[in-house]
Amino acid sequence: MKNLDISAPPEPSCGKKAFKMVKRRLPVIGWIRRYTKKDFISDMIAGVTVGLTVVPQSMAYAAIAGLSPEYGLYSSYIGVLIYAVLGSCAQATIGPTAVMGLLTFQTCGQDYPSCAILTGFYSGVFELLLAVLRLGWVVSFISEPVTVGFTAGAAMTIISSQIKSFLGIYGYKGSGFVGYWQKVIEDFPTIHAGDAVMGISAFISLMLLRKLKDVNHDNKFIKTTLWLISLSRNVIIIIITTVIAWAWKTPPFKLVGNVQGGFPSVSLPPFLLPSRESEAGYGPDATNETILEGADERLSFLDSWSLISTGPLVIALISILQNVAISKAFGSGQKVDATQEMIALGMSSIVGGFFSSIPTSASFSRSAVNEASGVRSPLGGLFTGVLVILSLGFLTPSFYYIPKASLAAVIIAAVMFMIEYESILPMWRIAKMDAISCIITFVASLFLGMEYGIIIGVAVSVGCLLLKSLHPEMQNEIREDSRTGIPYLHISPANSGVNFPSVDHISSTIQKLSLKHKKCRVIVLNFSQWDTYDYTAANTLISLVKGMKKNGKIFIFTNISSEWVSVLQFAGLAHPPTISGDEAELSEYLRKNIQPVIALDLGLDTGKCSGNNGGGGGGGGASGGQVGISIDREYNYRSNPSLSGADSTASESSEVTTTNSAKGLV
Repeated sequence: MKNLDISAPPEPSCGKKAFKMVKRRLPVIGWIRRYTKKDFISDMIAGVTVGLTVVPQSMAYAAIAGLSPEYGLYSSYIGVLIYAVLGSCAQATIGPTAVMGLLTFQTCGQDYPSCAILTGFYSGVFELLLAVLRLGWVVSFISEPVTVGFTAGAAMTIISSQIKSFLGIYGYKGSGFVGYWQKVIEDFPTIHAGDAVMGISAFISLMLLRKLKDVNHDNKFIKTTLWLISLSRNVIIIIITTVIAWAWKTPPFKLVGNVQGGFPSVSLPPFLLPSRESEAGYGPDATNETILEGADERLSFLDSWSLISTGPLVIALISILQNVAISKAFGSGQKVDATQEMIALGMSSIVGGFFSSIPTSASFSRSAVNEASGVRSPLGGLFTGVLVILSLGFLTPSFYYIPKASLAAVIIAAVMFMIEYESILPMWRIAKMDAISCIITFVASLFLGMEYGIIIGVAVSVGCLLLKSLHPEMQNEIREDSRTGIPYLHISPANSGVNFPSVDHISSTIQKLSLKHKKCRVIVLNFSQWDTYDYTAANTLISLVKGMKKNGKIFIFTNISSEWVSVLQFAGLAHPPTISGDEAELSEYLRKNIQPVIALDLGLDTGKCSGNNGGGGGGGGASGGQVGISIDREYNYRSNPSLSGADSTASESSEVTTTNSAKGLV
């Protein structure tokens, strides 16, 4: 008979390990080998469809960032090209978004492209650093309610920032939600009828076109045509309004004006920002700003960092959150490699910084269009990028005639659906603290700014989590052992660990219950839901055991794990009072360690545990007849070092005693 070789398989060679790592960090190597002609056609259709959405949206989102339209186009092709190689989600499309534009504006202010480019570059550095350090779990602290509140606050702020362009109101548009509306009210008399009519008409048209995709028709061709028209509504409205402006010669509404054509020069990001002179100083609150782009006077490296402050870090975190959420939404239940997504985002932003790109992230609306268009792989982004490049090369002269009001309408129609007001009621019904944290995040984002909104939201959300851990639920009930008839107080904590923040609450709750049920001589603490521990918790439980013994009660741990037993022993409790959750073992313990003591009761309240008992030896419910004296059964215990954890033993007693109240009356 041959001996079987059961030795461990040989470890893969260094070359195989290296190839596996490269394949993992370059997802294109995996899917390109399975790529087919059918996949190519599907990706081309989806990429062109998304491109028709990207071109008008990117120009509009550049306006949100306080920049001219070409910066939105600069940011729309590098990201999708990089993501095609490094990205793992076929549906995700990288480019400018409304939230990124708003965060950029709040970091840099109006017409400060050098600051926006540097902010985008540094956000990529942070994203790549988080990926290298495997700190993707940081975004887990941004809960869904906080995200809903933050997104709604961003949407309201963005809509408010576009009101002046939408209605043709002249004057400085202000800064922040309150500042926007303050300026709208102050300058409302300057409203221009031509812009207002153009903006309102474009908005209504966008809403009607959006509904076309929901129209059911038996003819598949007509249904597909309506669907394509609905998806391309932004570019359709921009083209129609642009043609109207061109044909009007001197239109009664404001136009975008000259848009710089061609491609930006490839260069390092401006690490030393050009200085900005303003009456209000640096920052987004500045008015009547003069941007000295290209001037000799520049800020120092530290002053440049001080100006952008925490903006790049906040942008990086929000960008990662959006990208991971999109990957999960369209991943068909597949595991999302958050580290790889951070690498793709980081490289897109870093490389984009050399091509004058402003901060970018994955767009949920464009990703949905990508999915609906039947994209098969990240290569669809290649066709989107090519379409944007063609627009920069050949179509920029026609962008001169785009009405500002129609661009504002595109922005408002896009972001208004980011407000998930329908989520508040379910949140309130499921967990009120979630709804409160959502509302606090929303209000803080509106009135304090987006950076403070997300920080306050996370703080409130984590604070609620800590409060829950500080005060875990403790279920309790009086039970009676079926074999001995001995009553005991059973305490069962909620499904959470016991640790130093919550142990004081647990200890005080047990002590209060012990005082409330004075006649219960036995307290059983169920450990089945406790899977974490620390030194403080162990010491506190040991003190409880000793304190209960001193007060004439016994404290038992049931369903306790071997790890917990070891922890208690290491902390100084040589013999932890532990039993399994088996009822027979509990009965045996009670029989050996609890001793019945007869007590006379004249009907006075003796506590919940000392009521008439029908079990455990009989006669417990016998009546004293005419005298009105009933005989109740109480219980003392014998101390057992193997179960009680004490080193001394109490003397056994079999004498008949009376309660103090009975003694004085008999």
